[in-house]
Amino acid sequence: MNDSQKLLLGRNIFTFIIVILFTIIIINEKSSTIFIPKVQEKMDTYLKENYKDLVNNLDTDTIKYSKSKYSMKVKNKDNNNLYFYIYYKNKKITDSYESDYSQGKTLLNHIRKNLEKEIKNTLKDNYKVEINTTLDNFTPKVQERIINEENLLQLKFYTLEKEIIINNWNEEEITNEIDNIIIETTEKNITPKYYNIIITDKNDITKSLKITNLTDDFSKNLVKKEIISAIINDDNSKLLEENKIEYTYLN
Repeated sequence: MNDSQKLLLGRNIFTFIIVILFTIIIINEKSSTIFIPKVQEKMDTYLKENYKDLVNNLDTDTIKYSKSKYSMKVKNKDNNNLYFYIYYKNKKITDSYESDYSQGKTLLNHIRKNLEKEIKNTLKDNYKVEINTTLDNFTPKVQERIINEENLLQLKFYTLEKEIIINNWNEEEITNEIDNIIIETTEKNITPKYYNIIITDKNDITKSLKITNLTDDFSKNLVKKEIISAIINDDNSKLLEENKIEYTYLN
C-alpha cells in the first residue's frame, strides 16, 4: 500500500469515526427526549410527596436535558425569582430546595442587586447592599414582604455599606460624614438595619478602617463623637460595647 492509499484509508477511518460519534450523540438526544414524560411523572410525584405544603403555591417549567441530567425549575407563584431545581440522573432525584428556596439564595441575590440599583438612582451614588442572613431566618411576616418585594428599602433587613474619603482624620469630620450618610438616606426613606462605613484618610490611603453595626440612632447619640474618638484612637472603650458598634483597621 503506497502513501496515497494509506492517507485515503486514514481519512476514511476518521470520517467513519466522526459519523459514528455523531450518530451516538443523536441517538442519546433522541432517547433522552423519549424519556421526558416518564421523568416528568417521577418529578411531579417527588414534588407532591416532599413539598406537599408548598405545592399549591408553585409553578413548574418544562423539563430540560443537559449533560446526562434532567432538570426542572420550580418557581414560587408570587415571585418567579424565588425558585429551586429538581434533578434526575442515574435513576436518582435530587433538588436545590434548601439553599435556593428555603434559604432564598436566588431571591435575595436578585433583591440585593435591585436595592443597589434603586439606591444609586435615588442618591446618585454607589452603595453596597448586604443581606446577612437567609430567608428562613426571617419571621413569616417579613418573609412575605420580601417575597412580594414590597417597599424593601424601608424594611430593616439589610446592611448598607459606604466608603468615604476623609480630608482630616479626626472625630469631628468622621462623625459629620457618618451623620450626613444617615440623614441623606433616611430622608429618602432608605432605612437599613445597619450601616457599615469604610473610612480612608485622603492623605494616607493605607490608613483605613471599617465601622460596622451603626444604626440610624447614631445621629441622635449624645456621645457619638466620643465613640468615634475611641475608634480612631483604637481605644477599647465601653461605649463601643454599650452601643454594639465594632470596627476593624484595614491594610
